[in-house]
Amino acid sequence: MKPIQPNQTNTPADLHETPVFDLRGITYLPHYRNKDIYVGPGYPVHNMTRYSSSELMLKGATPRVAMLWSRGTGGRVSDSNP
Repeated sequence: MKPIQPNQTNTPADLHETPVFDLRGITYLPHYRNKDIYVGPGYPVHNMTRYSSSELMLKGATPRVAMLWSRGTGGRVSDSNP
């Protein structure tokens, strides 16, 4: 086992109830910098698509709650800053 460095802990990060969306077998999670933007698997390397919760609902996504690390509240997310 690797020794713990002085600035590291062996304590898991806190998890929070977080809204996510399931659409056709794919789960969309909030972006880590901006919780109002949802991204799917492969973002940003293989898939640059971003959605709002409204867009996912209009596509027929099912909302649910998952336990995730905390998310940012207003970070800038764009094609040049994924």
